[in-house]
Amino acid sequence: MSAGRWQAGVLLGWVVLAGAACSRAPLAFDKPTDVAVAPGGDFYVSDGYGNTRVARFKADGTYLSEWGGSGDGPGEFDTPHGIAVGPDGRVYVADRDNARIQVFDADGAFLTEWKGPDIGRPWGLTLGRDGYLYVIDGGDQDAEHPRARALKLDLEGRVVARWGSHGQGPGQFDWGHDIAVDSKGNVYVVDVRGKRVQKFRAP
Repeated sequence: MSAGRWQAGVLLGWVVLAGAACSRAPLAFDKPTDVAVAPGGDFYVSDGYGNTRVARFKADGTYLSEWGGSGDGPGEFDTPHGIAVGPDGRVYVADRDNARIQVFDADGAFLTEWKGPDIGRPWGLTLGRDGYLYVIDGGDQDAEHPRARALKLDLEGRVVARWGSHGQGPGQFDWGHDIAVDSKGNVYVVDVRGKRVQKFRAP
């Protein structure tokens, strides 16, 4: 491999033509939304827009299992849009259109959900090295009462910090879509309608 070039080591999935019925075959993704790697090397894919599932694979791409389905009950999803895995193997899913975060064990068994005005409508999430979960609440896109903010949660689902508001000024979000944290604790948020990435010092 030449310097500066990357090559795919594992390729999963295939193209489904527009208008075709969604397949639930293990590798038939329908607009997957996020991926997260577990400490042991397995990785999880939130297959969000059509298949409403989470699929688990070995590091070499071998299919292991999946869970989910359309609905609002425990373990069901309405657009699983973001996913993160903790050091203990717990899986956190931003169940966007159900306005909640669901928590599962490594095998997909439902543990709990976090839902309510403090959580809002989570679009993306990630775990920082500090052991906190960082969440971007993209809001309900209500033109009369727009909402947008970033959240810092402990692993019991309690909000310990929040910042931001709706808009396109510094520190504001207009459809905040995903969030990441670097090794120094700085937080990065991608903003769809703001067409930008913002960086924040660790809260």
